Amino acid sequence: MKSKLHLLVIITTILIGCKNNTKTSDLIETNKDYLVKQTLIDSLMKTSYSRGLFNGNILISKNHKIIYQNEFGYSDGSKAKALNRNSIFNIGSIGKEFNAVAIMILKEKGLLNLDDNISKFELQLPEWSTKITVRHLLKYTSGLPKINWNSVKNDEDIYADLKNIKHLNFEPGSDYLYSNNNIFLQRRIVEKLSGMSFNDFIQKNILISSNMLDAVLDATPKNTESVAAFNNDMINDRFMDIEFSGWVYPTANDMYNWIISLHSGKIISKESLMLLFDSYSKNSESALGKGIFENKELLFHQHHGASFNYESFIHYNIKEDLSIILMTNNKNFKLREIAESIENISNGSPFSIPQKSIYLTIRQKCYDNINEGIELYKSLKKNYSDTYNFSNENELNQLGYKLIEKSQIEGAIKIFKLNILEFPNSANVYDSMGEAYYLNRNNDLALFNYKKSLELNPNNFNAIKMIKKIQKK
Repeated sequence: MKSKLHLLVIITTILIGCKNNTKTSDLIETNKDYLVKQTLIDSLMKTSYSRGLFNGNILISKNHKIIYQNEFGYSDGSKAKALNRNSIFNIGSIGKEFNAVAIMILKEKGLLNLDDNISKFELQLPEWSTKITVRHLLKYTSGLPKINWNSVKNDEDIYADLKNIKHLNFEPGSDYLYSNNNIFLQRRIVEKLSGMSFNDFIQKNILISSNMLDAVLDATPKNTESVAAFNNDMINDRFMDIEFSGWVYPTANDMYNWIISLHSGKIISKESLMLLFDSYSKNSESALGKGIFENKELLFHQHHGASFNYESFIHYNIKEDLSIILMTNNKNFKLREIAESIENISNGSPFSIPQKSIYLTIRQKCYDNINEGIELYKSLKKNYSDTYNFSNENELNQLGYKLIEKSQIEGAIKIFKLNILEFPNSANVYDSMGEAYYLNRNNDLALFNYKKSLELNPNNFNAIKMIKKIQKK
């Protein structure tokens, strides 16, 4: 409640100031509106930081002008060094935008067509390369399996694994699989056609052209501005020795310059940009993340990226010319919520302050001792109901499935039971309980829960399928 009262005092103070100057010019009124919104955003971010939800850098621009920029927290779990404006981050999947745009640069130069089979580029790949096109790589519809990170250490290993693939997971173009093998081959095609290393091509044709002057390719801990990711116990991620090359580590300002350059037509044409937003389905990632359209006009560009405890999110509202860039080295899965609240503040709409994830808070305790984990949940709900997110059934549901992954089925059943008590009218939680009982070989209770789920949601096709499967037994 304290944070809400704090915001109320700020808003009231500013509004009183505005009321006392009702005869001022429209320009002054506009400036006051801007100051109100800036103050609300600052309070939102400070509260998010104090709740442990955001350790990172933020940049917001409106009408090509930076209206808010700040840094919250530390460059690693030791808290020895604060984040600063020059801090560079691992942005995860957002980094895949650069190889996709590189492909379009080559297309615009007439060096390739999107429907070229990749066998054309003489990459010494098996026969399946005659069926996969460049377009398939961009849309993740090639049928290539995911990279086996347990067996690779560098580009050479990834290449060797690709050459040993006998069969694709599905016929190219017929399905979707988000696999980094698609990214790897895009980068090799760029090298083959340009005669340059991928990193040199990106540096020359994208980073410099987009004024991304502080971005670093394949940054290591030796880079003084490179930040280390850490978990909520302030333990740094172990540095991974896998060298999958070609990743851009930018500052928040670099990402802002990238959005401006990408959407201004400076790097590639609007036609090429629209092609990169083409996705297999509404629920599938495009080469640039998520493009939201209306009447064939692009309204939003959103892209989420994560790697270990790094997480980033870019949100560009084209119509409002509003850019929101969030980069953190302490992943808490709250960046979308923060961006949504900022968007609402910008529009003058009601907004909410993100709450701490109950899943992230109690998961380790549940892994160690499920009963103690559940007691911690009850204690937090009793004493900190405003701070933690108890309104989303997916918090406990996600924890239950993590316990299943760890083969702690009995623990998962206890978590799903708790979730049913909290959300007794949710078909989804009964479906999850049915799955846990089925995995625990208790078909009677699995059947009971699947039937209950179907009763609450007659369109639950998974429940229909599982009921038939169990009854056959």
